[in-house]
Amino acid sequence: MAGRRLEFGFEGGTALRLTVPDSDVERLAEAAEAGDGWFTAASDEGEYRMNAAKLIYVRLSPGEAPGAVGFGDA
Repeated sequence: MAGRRLEFGFEGGTALRLTVPDSDVERLAEAAEAGDGWFTAASDEGEYRMNAAKLIYVRLSPGEAPGAVGFGDA
């Protein structure tokens, strides 16, 4: 599944990082902002049901840059 990385931060310091389909990013952000009830996120890692009332932040990664190890040209 191609998609975007999201990070959900919860009360108590727990963070959950998921790759979700591009088509679901706005729906999940809106559900989190509403702050009431439960919402579902399907990802490569599985299906998650989260309580929006316990959510502190949602981080949307700024695109899918390939990971790299080492040093680039200086």
